[in-house]
Amino acid sequence: MLDHARKADEIADDLMRRIVAGELAVGDLLPREADLAEHYGVNRSVVREALKLLEVHRLVEPRRRRGTEVLDPLGSVTPQVITAMLVPADRVDPEMLAELLEIRALLDSEMCGLAAERHTDAELAEIEACVEGITRGDAQAVEELGLAMARASHNRLFVMLSNWHRQITKQLAPHFGRVRSRAAEVNAYALLLDALRRRDRKLARSLTAQFHEWANHELIASVKGESSCSKK
Repeated sequence: MLDHARKADEIADDLMRRIVAGELAVGDLLPREADLAEHYGVNRSVVREALKLLEVHRLVEPRRRRGTEVLDPLGSVTPQVITAMLVPADRVDPEMLAELLEIRALLDSEMCGLAAERHTDAELAEIEACVEGITRGDAQAVEELGLAMARASHNRLFVMLSNWHRQITKQLAPHFGRVRSRAAEVNAYALLLDALRRRDRKLARSLTAQFHEWANHELIASVKGESSCSKK
């Protein structure tokens, strides 16, 4: 049963990447189940399971008497689809990364502003503990801080988006490690923490935006440098 599920996941992932890349165009019909089963060397039940997974991701839709139609991947917001767009061929796409970071900066700035305005004493203590962890060099504390800030915003969608973002950026971990400056991070978080203590929403938003402006530039440069090296 586990092998069945694993095969279905592998087929769904392959078809997902082909759809995202435009190899299977929007409006096209997928090959018949029998043809897909033969192509992947599996039985039709595995193919059906893979197609169900693609339906969950809003990448395909069955059409009565016609077959399974490919949908626009931009109509999906699942982490798996966005990750496939971000890393289409074992390398991060700099353009997609820039778009992801642009949205991340906007949302993060607003989230931190709301956290400054709305946090409880207990939530501030949790944020302070995360910043202390970052100061000690605890990489996990950075992720925990994001969730703590989301909870302090008192907007459940920010908590959901924070978890969504964590799933997507797993692919970016090596790049975060290369551009991350512990001294810069510690200083930035110390300033942000001060803004939260003062409940200064405007300052919290401004500091977050400034940090992202610096970090995003470094991340994109890192990805472009890796891409250039791979082409040589």
